[in-house]
Amino acid sequence: MGFESKGEYVKKNILKILLFLVLANVGFGDAAQILGDYYSIDKGKVYYRNEILEGANPKTAELIGFSLLKDDKNVYYMGEKIKDVKIKNFEKLGQNYWKNDNKIYYRDKKIENADIMSFKVLNEDFAKDKNNVYSGNESIGRGIKDPKTFEFLPNGIIYGTLYGKDKYNVYYIENKMINCFDTYYSIYEVKGINKDKAEVLNYWFIKDDKNIYFKGKILEGVDYNTFEVLPNGEGKDKNRSYEYLTKDEWKWF
Repeated sequence: MGFESKGEYVKKNILKILLFLVLANVGFGDAAQILGDYYSIDKGKVYYRNEILEGANPKTAELIGFSLLKDDKNVYYMGEKIKDVKIKNFEKLGQNYWKNDNKIYYRDKKIENADIMSFKVLNEDFAKDKNNVYSGNESIGRGIKDPKTFEFLPNGIIYGTLYGKDKYNVYYIENKMINCFDTYYSIYEVKGINKDKAEVLNYWFIKDDKNIYFKGKILEGVDYNTFEVLPNGEGKDKNRSYEYLTKDEWKWF
């Protein structure tokens, strides 16, 4: 057996590396590019689910929200082109919210009468302007005194329960069902609470520096210093547990 020189050893390993890279390109170079849950790019085509999205440009396609895609010509929602969009005037405001000309959209829905100058995205599903707080593309109602300064409390979005504040009040906001398909928001001021000390404990309980509140109403008789929220969502203090509270156990402050 002959002795392999250092040069031959290096050359052999370089060839191995080059061969590996070639094989890697053959095996994986044509792999589909996944864009979110529903869109993909494969072999020069854009797909929505398993259907080709006709006319979409794979070189400029990008996901901008839930099932919301744009390229250099159009904006698409759930595989359908949104009409009357001038792409040169497109501006992304946040996930799911975008602006085109003088119109503001949530996904594929225009927000009627939104004030463009004061509009601000709060998160992927909520926004505000000087007149309204919006869930998706619809106002949650007129119960917020100053929408322009409204913000959610930390951890203040819990399923169908919302806690927020403006410069005047703290709010308990409950999303209620009308039927299987429709809901509405009920907005309550949390009266007497110190809005600068408000802290969300869970979807039922919040507190400030003096009191515990249940669904936006002061919880009477609770021992503030020993009150805690249990893993199952219920509350307890040194005297009792707070499971299913009747209306005579809480009241407006």
